[in-house]
Amino acid sequence: MKLDKAKEMASRATEKATEVAGDLAERVGPLRERIGPLAEKAGEAASRGVETAAGAANKVTGGRFEEKITTAADKMEGVLHKDTETGGETKPGSDTKPGPR
Repeated sequence: MKLDKAKEMASRATEKATEVAGDLAERVGPLRERIGPLAEKAGEAASRGVETAAGAANKVTGGRFEEKITTAADKMEGVLHKDTETGGETKPGSDTKPGPR
């Protein structure tokens, strides 16, 4: 008897979870459409920030470390743009690796 009740409760829980998941999926659809342009703007702003920081660093150091600063800025640009160029995958031969570090 207790096993039947447990099965019934599990079945109800599964039905409710499926219903909630469906509702959430419906709500996420319109949000995905809005996220794309916002993510693009954020990437552009981050790129400008990298450029500005590299320029300021070169100015502060009098250009003594320009090559190292440029290399670091280029690597940051690569990280910022890898998702848009390769769908989140790292290009073969690149210095960056996907996943946690």
